[in-house]
Amino acid sequence: MERPTPKTPLPPWKRTLFLAVTLLVPVVALGAVEVVLRLFGWGGYPAFIRKVGEVEPGTTLCMVEPDASRPYFFANPTRPGYADQTSFRMPKPANTVRVFLFGESAAKGYPQPRNLSMASFLERMLEDAWPGRDVEVIDLGTTAVASFPIVYMAKEALAYQPDLFVLYVGNNEFFGAYGTASINASGTMPSGALPFVRAARGLAVVQAIDWMFRRDADADRTLMEQMIGQTVIPPDSPLRAAAAANLRTHLGRIMGMAKDSGVPVVACTTASNESGLRPLGEGAEAPARFTEAQAHATAGDRAAARTAFLAARDLDSMPWRPTSKTESAIREAAAEGGAILCDVAERFRDRSPEGATGWDLLDDHVHLSVQGQVEAARAIVGSMSGLPGTLAVPADRAALLAPWQEYAQRQGSNPWDDYRVHHTLRVLFGVPFMKRSNQEAFDRFDRLCREAESRMSPAVLATAREWQTSAPHAGGMRPITGMVARVLLREGKAAEAAPLYGIARRQVPRYTSWELEYTYFCLACREKLAGGLTDDERATALGAIADGRFLLSHGHSSTGLTERYVGRLHQLRGEWAEAIPYLLDARPRMAAEDLVACDQALIASYLRCGRTADAKALADRGIRESGRFAGVYRQLLEQVLKAP
Repeated sequence: MERPTPKTPLPPWKRTLFLAVTLLVPVVALGAVEVVLRLFGWGGYPAFIRKVGEVEPGTTLCMVEPDASRPYFFANPTRPGYADQTSFRMPKPANTVRVFLFGESAAKGYPQPRNLSMASFLERMLEDAWPGRDVEVIDLGTTAVASFPIVYMAKEALAYQPDLFVLYVGNNEFFGAYGTASINASGTMPSGALPFVRAARGLAVVQAIDWMFRRDADADRTLMEQMIGQTVIPPDSPLRAAAAANLRTHLGRIMGMAKDSGVPVVACTTASNESGLRPLGEGAEAPARFTEAQAHATAGDRAAARTAFLAARDLDSMPWRPTSKTESAIREAAAEGGAILCDVAERFRDRSPEGATGWDLLDDHVHLSVQGQVEAARAIVGSMSGLPGTLAVPADRAALLAPWQEYAQRQGSNPWDDYRVHHTLRVLFGVPFMKRSNQEAFDRFDRLCREAESRMSPAVLATAREWQTSAPHAGGMRPITGMVARVLLREGKAAEAAPLYGIARRQVPRYTSWELEYTYFCLACREKLAGGLTDDERATALGAIADGRFLLSHGHSSTGLTERYVGRLHQLRGEWAEAIPYLLDARPRMAAEDLVACDQALIASYLRCGRTADAKALADRGIRESGRFAGVYRQLLEQVLKAP
């Protein structure tokens, strides 16, 4: 039998080439997939601040992008945290002090509306302390993030001419995005490894796979429930030390970047509800220390009560509140990084009867009440006496700032937003683990909501129910103040509706159809009450029209509401012909009551411009095509036929 001829072994260079090709093929294929996915919008991280366009020659409008943090929530993409949309201009206007506020939902102002947030109060107080200077406080507070993503926010903000950074950071080091015990977790991974994790999570392939497997995540659960990755974190868990180390490191990086850019930093400790909120997690030791603290407080032993309340907080196996370790990390980072320390946590304890912070300054576990928002802003202003040069706030001026009640009134505090907050907290304390540990808090807010609802008219109560079921847009929900104002206006109560529309206007971002809508109704109420608009009110309408035109010129129009309210604002100014093209552009995207209202306005413009035939044709079309609204169009047709 003939032996087979032995194969000649491949030379080394061919074996190396074959191995290289074998390894490169999947890499090239993966790279090709990455490129294709990038073309379809996957991959990377959107800017936290984006340049929208020129509002006037040489001036660019910039906006905080609410949804920019989404890639950090890779494990729950259906319910990410978000910031509020805020706009500002570049270059910075003359005589303006620009402050960036960084943090989580507490820095964002949750659960208060925008006009009653820490940032809003800080802006007002600095204007009071610096007469003749303009102040911008740009709030980058973002729901449910830990400190790691904030490093990238701060890095980006340095390009926008900041005068001061304020850090109110430290509440989410366990359960926030890139917290140690979150579903979007870092665990005990060294903080130096997190940028590499972020880079990997920024790959289009990774983001697409995450979306495929997680797009059906339970969006009905609250964000608080979704963020929990590990429900029990014992006091001796390495996750606690890692959380404090991460916070200290990331704050240090922010302070280092700011220092290199010549931007001073105020670093705040974050307050929590220590004497009012029972421990949230499992185990008997923390509740026992809390009960002990209450006994000390009842006996008037403030020092012993403080010690026991803080011990109960630190022993809580579900640390939704900052711990002594994370609080110390902030102080240490400030000392090492050359930042001004604003010890909000200690300031709040000092003014609390029990020696530990409670319900007067906190609405829940870490989110500030209106009084707390004001007092946190006041503490920041007070700490600014140590800043260099013109940023220093003289101590005598800080001491003359008004009481918290006056600031709340000036900023638009009202019963409807009290109801908004109470309902929000009723939902929060209805979360199973919150309700199980703090039933009395749920009962408290449920009672407050029911008492408020008992005083509402049927129409307003129906609107409140509608508001509760409305899904939030990225950046927030429609203000309940504006929804109630609309009911009051329909009932002929323009005098009651006008101030609520004014408040609603301050609760929504500028350069949105919401702002145009509330500006229009503010002015419409005033016209109805006074019989006309003043020159200043006409100028306000003209400014809103300019904002609307800017939005339209940059493609910000999907609902038709921008066009509709630009048209209505023109009508308030008596510019009936100018309103017509905007109302016509709005019509195709209107439906039901919105379409009827748009057509009513359009018919009014047609009649004012002598286009009776067009008005009649539109009324006839409505009678034929509007179904249940046909009666309204018949009334409009009667008005058209009576027109001269």
